[in-house]
Amino acid sequence: MLKALINKLKPNAGAKSDQSVTSITPDISRVIKMAPVAPVDDTAVAASDAGHDPDELGDKAEAAVEDLSSRFDAWMQADLDRLKSAWGAAKTSGASHADYKLLETCAHNIRGVATSYGYPAVSRLCGSLCTLLSETEPGENSALINLHVEACMAAYGSIGRGDAAQSVANAVCDALEERVAVKTAKT
Repeated sequence: MLKALINKLKPNAGAKSDQSVTSITPDISRVIKMAPVAPVDDTAVAASDAGHDPDELGDKAEAAVEDLSSRFDAWMQADLDRLKSAWGAAKTSGASHADYKLLETCAHNIRGVATSYGYPAVSRLCGSLCTLLSETEPGENSALINLHVEACMAAYGSIGRGDAAQSVANAVCDALEERVAVKTAKT
């Protein structure tokens, strides 16, 4: 996949393009006095890139992605542990707005990375949780928040267990998103 992308981005050595490339630069000389800049020599740029084999670059990129992806499970588990810990603090009787904000931040962070880590259901659940928390005062909606946190843990645990697990995760996401929509519409 990465090799094909690199090959598409790399210009053909001897090929001429039918399209001219025009660069438009706004004139800011009235505001900032800039020193003159020497023009870029396109042949020097092409020569510096000539020694790189796209297949070799693709192999290196794929190896780097594979190395990172082997860490995704550990990162996801750590993020979910932070979410669960934040929920533990937020559900106490003396919870503050800061406790709920920390819970929302944890859910927001997971929502942003979970799909990249291979956990789209967890991302979707955390998105729903963020929506709920943005409309929730401390002490409110505890049962629904708890369902979201527990569903995130369950969705993480069931990943890779086939289409049935994904369809159950989707059904849970649908139900929780519907309930959040009802709760947030009333406020």
